[in-house]
Amino acid sequence: MEADTKPKKPGARLCCVCNQRRAALKRPKTLEQICREFFYAVFEEEIHQVILENKLFKPGERIAIGASGGKDSTVLAYVLSELNRRHNYGLDLFILSIDEV
Repeated sequence: MEADTKPKKPGARLCCVCNQRRAALKRPKTLEQICREFFYAVFEEEIHQVILENKLFKPGERIAIGASGGKDSTVLAYVLSELNRRHNYGLDLFILSIDEV
């Protein structure tokens, strides 16, 4: 067995997607053990599929993303922006923040 295909420590599991890198997490939805790199790819692809299957957006729509400054709204803004660019949704995305003072 070659050195670069072995897990880094005894008993470590390999990613079930790439079967090369050490699994970093177990997905609660599928119980798959995947590496960090493939987690991002799988996560973004699932969101893309939900958008397509549910016809959430139409090209040219203006979409407000509520921004609280926390990790959830930050991830949502990043992923929607990335998918809009990558899959050419044609959306006009903007951040909306409400000052309640």
